[in-house]
Amino acid sequence: MKLGVKGKKLIQDFEQFRPTLYDTDGAGHCTVGWGHLVHRGLCDGRENEKQFAKGISKSRGDELFFLDVAHAENAVNKQARNFDLEFNQDQFDALVSFTYNVGSGNLSLMLKSCEKAGSTLDLDKIPACMKRYDRAGGRILPGLTRRRAREADLFEGKVNE
Repeated sequence: MKLGVKGKKLIQDFEQFRPTLYDTDGAGHCTVGWGHLVHRGLCDGRENEKQFAKGISKSRGDELFFLDVAHAENAVNKQARNFDLEFNQDQFDALVSFTYNVGSGNLSLMLKSCEKAGSTLDLDKIPACMKRYDRAGGRILPGLTRRRAREADLFEGKVNE
């Protein structure tokens, strides 16, 4: 599956394009564009920051966005295969947004916490399980709480275009 319109809108509503490096993402990681992670930790002049030092264009930001989305799509599709599931578009979009923000390792952990006996995924538990990921740096961030609520609503089919 591929990210749909609702998922793209959700991600970009929360990430918002920033053409210059920043580390005010709530977790203190060096980031650029649509929340593209340059590296963990504060921006400090590392070698991999140099390509972004003068800022990036919106089109370069969009390229990075779609690369990051592809990684998140692949992670969600892999989990769907692992659990032998087919997600509908809203469920898929919600999980891609979640993964875009917290990474594939946290996607896997979150889904494992929603398993029933016999390694079967309990789809009804996923919205509540996603909402547990509203912390960065050990503290609850209101922006993450709002994002998880929107992702949960999308997963449950409560979001109109």
